[in-house]
Amino acid sequence: MINLNNIIKLLILLILSSCTVTTSDVKTDKKKILSTKDDGYFQKSNIIISPLLDYETELSVSEKFYVDENIIGNRVSHKSLPIPSVVKISDPVNLKNYLIARNVKSNNNSRFSVSTEIVDKLQVKTNIYIEYLKEESIILREVEDSKEESKIKMDSTIISAETLEDEQSGVSSKLDYSKIENLEAKIDKYRNMLLIDQFNDLNSAKLKTNKIKNLGLVIEEIDNKVFVFAGPFDGNNINLKLDFLLKNGYMNAKIYP
Repeated sequence: MINLNNIIKLLILLILSSCTVTTSDVKTDKKKILSTKDDGYFQKSNIIISPLLDYETELSVSEKFYVDENIIGNRVSHKSLPIPSVVKISDPVNLKNYLIARNVKSNNNSRFSVSTEIVDKLQVKTNIYIEYLKEESIILREVEDSKEESKIKMDSTIISAETLEDEQSGVSSKLDYSKIENLEAKIDKYRNMLLIDQFNDLNSAKLKTNKIKNLGLVIEEIDNKVFVFAGPFDGNNINLKLDFLLKNGYMNAKIYP
């Protein structure tokens, strides 16, 4: 960071070297000097962000976990998932007991590691049921990526960019609040429900799920797709129903959200 006194000194040196007389009003604001080169510059944040293609994955399984003392809060580290990403972690015996956690990078060799806080909250011993939330993960990636400074065209001697001390706007401010609220509402609405599959039209949805209509199906249109849900189911019954669906050919069935 170059302070006001250094800027004034720089201006004086420039005046003396050019043998000209120039006046300049220097305004103080929350800005920082980035570069004096006459080309583009991209100032990255220190956050590790996986390529967008890595977010096109699926994971919904009960796995043995390792406790990492270096991971704190509602955070986990799963080697098969992108960074950062959002996961739903549950007690395999009681899926009602769950948390929404952030997947982060760790330095241990374990495939799946968690914080001590998560173990205490879920009261688990060896396994945790982990489900990757793709939509929420992509949203989180956009939020983190928005913290990166915008590309700046260096077309003058001293170029500055506003720091993030000011109130955030655009993607970051909207996603930080509204998306989180939507996620919580979504969790409450579909709690203990199974997503059977999504279809292009209502007729296909009814035809494909007709033989399991006794499960108490709920059909909804979301983003121009027809989603078919079953439930709600209590306790371990939801796992039994999921196993039944998978064995009967409904390979896209999963606990939702």
